[in-house]
Amino acid sequence: MFAAARGWVKRRWDAPIVQCARLLPEACPRLTAAIVALNVANAIFPAATIVATGVMVGSLSAAAHAGLASAAGHRTLTALGVWAGLMLLGEIGPRLLTATASSAGSRVESRVSQRVIAALGRPWSIAHLEDPKTADLLSQVSGLGVGAIGPGAAVSGLVTARIPMILRGVVSGALLFAYSWPAAVLLFAVQFIFIRQIRRSWVQDAKSILGKTDAVRRADYYRDLALGPATAKEMRVLGLHGWLGERLSREWTTRLREDWAQRRWGTLGSVAGAIAASLAGLVVYAVLANDAARGVITLGALVVYLRSAQSIAGWGLSNADYAIEYGAAALPALHQLEAMTAVVAQGAPKTLPVGAPSREIRFDGVSFGYAGGAPVLRDLSLAIPAGSSLAVVGLNGAGKTTLVKLLARLYDPTEGAITVDGVDLREVDPDAWRGRVAAIFQDFLRFGLPARDNVGFGGLSLAGDETALVRAAEKAGVLERIHALPKGWDTPLMRQFTDGADLSGGEWQRIALARALMAVEAGARLLILDEPTAALDVRAEAELYERFLELTRGLTTILISHRFSTVRLADRICVLDQGAVAELGSHAELMALGGKYAELFLLQSQRFTDAEVAR
Repeated sequence: MFAAARGWVKRRWDAPIVQCARLLPEACPRLTAAIVALNVANAIFPAATIVATGVMVGSLSAAAHAGLASAAGHRTLTALGVWAGLMLLGEIGPRLLTATASSAGSRVESRVSQRVIAALGRPWSIAHLEDPKTADLLSQVSGLGVGAIGPGAAVSGLVTARIPMILRGVVSGALLFAYSWPAAVLLFAVQFIFIRQIRRSWVQDAKSILGKTDAVRRADYYRDLALGPATAKEMRVLGLHGWLGERLSREWTTRLREDWAQRRWGTLGSVAGAIAASLAGLVVYAVLANDAARGVITLGALVVYLRSAQSIAGWGLSNADYAIEYGAAALPALHQLEAMTAVVAQGAPKTLPVGAPSREIRFDGVSFGYAGGAPVLRDLSLAIPAGSSLAVVGLNGAGKTTLVKLLARLYDPTEGAITVDGVDLREVDPDAWRGRVAAIFQDFLRFGLPARDNVGFGGLSLAGDETALVRAAEKAGVLERIHALPKGWDTPLMRQFTDGADLSGGEWQRIALARALMAVEAGARLLILDEPTAALDVRAEAELYERFLELTRGLTTILISHRFSTVRLADRICVLDQGAVAELGSHAELMALGGKYAELFLLQSQRFTDAEVAR
């Protein structure tokens, strides 16, 4: 029996609504104390007002006969004054509670977002970010329903509507016990059953939507396609808005038809509950009226008991209850996300020397495949001498970007090992290793933040060092453009922000290069250029690669490209084919070899003159 009771308590403690309440002290401890105090006061004021009303009404008859100067008149005036004061407090209290709860709800949403960010950033790899289950959980945490009602709205509704309503009903309804405890119990029981039925229906709705998260995400995707500025041009040229609207409607209609049928039964139950609650109230009111008519209770007592019964009947549903159930239903997904991304404690990681890599980086029999897919790298072995430049080339799908992801330790090999000066990367703290790596990817981030942040993010430890920022921007050839912006370094690089500006593709690439050079300022020893210029012509790409090699001379650099004619100046060139090293050597050596590199180099160079390719 004790175990059963403990299990019941645990289930209640882990219930979504209780999880919402537990978020309050975590997100805003001081506001929580104010909310508790205001809720207690707001529960007492209505009950005290009911008593004051009864006293005032009960003394009116005597005051009318004896006059206001009499003891009865003084009693009436005193009761009136107390009633007025309580009414004023009853008006002020809920407004203070609403303002406090609004701030608390915002802080809860912020706290949930912080926990989500922490959970997603906890694993050293990025494999979990590509898992559909993670996407489902993220969608659920952000809120349910068309309006995406989140935990913050649930907390706000909980402390401004549900808890005050319950407290008022219990405190004020307790006055009815002085008259008839069976009447009070009857009203409470009927209201409890009625409310439980409605809320259970809403909980089922929320669970049903949770079970169709993939459909909700698809519907959201269709909506974003129709409304997003990034897709606006092609959506209009292709004339897809009508198609998208129809597909969005079909997705919701098909997936939620079952929910609508369930809601019809829930509505019938709520109607039946409302009828039962009304009939119970009529019975109690009739008994009270009969006792007052027979003189069993005074007129003042009748007012008190009627108002008390009304308080119990008012302990029902509010407009906030819908938001409470939907917003609270999102919280279990947060705990699942945190559990899924929890990191298992391991032994102390090895520490690389300050100058590493100082000898070499080595891929030793490395194989790797993404979850559910065929191997991308197959028994790849490759040595990269420290301080040298290596170009990795190959056709699309050869495994170039995967090699870079493994080197940045965004994944670990499924077979083999990657070592830095003889130390297996799996034994090194991932964050410490990434502090030595600077990478510019093909889809490098274009932050809609000030220019100083776009460059400074390369080395956060030096982000406040103006000299380092200027030096990195100058080397990347973008300093003059930054100075020409409306607010210089403080200009947001997005037109949607006030005083913001956008840059051309080439200027953004220089910003990304400056960010990588800022990482060098902060101590990075390995630099990677992973086709950030794929959208440019061959000449522009070759110029940027040449500048990159010049600026990073003496550091270990890796250039990734599918264009064989743009990386000739690298010390060595590695040709990847079907996830393995097909050829390795300098440009001259590979051309003399007459193999795959020479074949593809000549094939890609046919449309250019000798002057354009010989640089």
